[in-house]
Amino acid sequence: MTPRVAIQTIPDISTGNGGPSRACRSLCEAMAREGAQTHLFAGDHNHPPDQLLLPDPALVDTRLVPVHRRFFLPIYGFEAAIATLPKGIRAILHDNGIWSPGNFAATTAAARHGIATVISPHGMLEPWALAHKPWRKRIAWALYQQRLLGAAIGLHATAEPERTSIRARLPHAPIAVIPNGVDCPATAPDPARHAAAATRTVLMLGRLHPVKNLPGLIAAWAIIAADPALDAWHLEIRGPDAVGHRATLAAAIAAAGLGRRITLGDAVDESGKAALFARAELFVLPSFSENFGIVVAEALAHGLPVIASHGTPWAELVTQRCGWHVAPDAASLASGLAAAMALSPHERGAMGARGHIWAGTAFGWAGIARRMLAYYDWLQAGPDRGPTPDFVDPGMTGRTV
Repeated sequence: MTPRVAIQTIPDISTGNGGPSRACRSLCEAMAREGAQTHLFAGDHNHPPDQLLLPDPALVDTRLVPVHRRFFLPIYGFEAAIATLPKGIRAILHDNGIWSPGNFAATTAAARHGIATVISPHGMLEPWALAHKPWRKRIAWALYQQRLLGAAIGLHATAEPERTSIRARLPHAPIAVIPNGVDCPATAPDPARHAAAATRTVLMLGRLHPVKNLPGLIAAWAIIAADPALDAWHLEIRGPDAVGHRATLAAAIAAAGLGRRITLGDAVDESGKAALFARAELFVLPSFSENFGIVVAEALAHGLPVIASHGTPWAELVTQRCGWHVAPDAASLASGLAAAMALSPHERGAMGARGHIWAGTAFGWAGIARRMLAYYDWLQAGPDRGPTPDFVDPGMTGRTV
């Protein structure tokens, strides 16, 4: 039997690339554990080794491809990496992201070598993302991006709202709705672990970027800080700086007089995240737009109730009774935070325990890898590929490799 061959490509596999890097690394490992011959090609941006989210080398063939500058544009060496693959393999190249010169290089190189592509836009077709630097995206869409997405054998969305955004622009290609996964601790945290805490912490963990709506969160915290009954609560914001946004946030904290109530910290490595989750009692993600928000699944896995904005696809927090789904304005965020803070530690602990069970059931990497490989198999099967998987929107017309 011909072995399954899965090739993942991503322009940057560092911690600064946020959720896509973590998801790509973990998906590669999980597919390899399911028996797929898995390769990961990523751009080499000379990051320190401790900032690279590389898969286990015993499982995944990982190669960092050179990135050179030509006329101020990065040129990625995906062509040479793909050329080293054995000839005649029946593979799919799964590219992560759009708009980047790295994405362009990976998908065009795959086409030249006759390898079919699947593309995960990772939220980059969401309304907020399209409105960010829109003129650049309109030019890129007309010049190459629409063509490359239209040529893909299939697309991947991490949640239903993202599928809707993709389908609005691309009516034909199949779209698989498969969430990102999370490494879930085997046992649920003790619901009473914070019962005697003198200081209570709300955690926000993620890139410091305008899409995260952190000025809105700071404005919400100013409302919280005005209530003496909530004096015990402290907000901790941690993450890598993006586009120089840290200075904006520091200025907003100082202007609001919240220096003693908000900690604006640096990014942490993977081992440090568990300690942050253990110290916190609540997690908040106030983003204007998220295709998934993998950090929410991580927080749930570590037993934290979550307050997430309507810009994230986490409405099920309410139905699963482990969090709040609120509008991204300051008043709504403050209202959700205050409701969570008003609960007893035992009530918050019970919500966290429900979230832990949900995360382990719905977002385990093994099941996600099986679905992704089944999607690849279905795409490659051609006209006789059989019934459409229940997680796939087939689009207006089918496609074959």
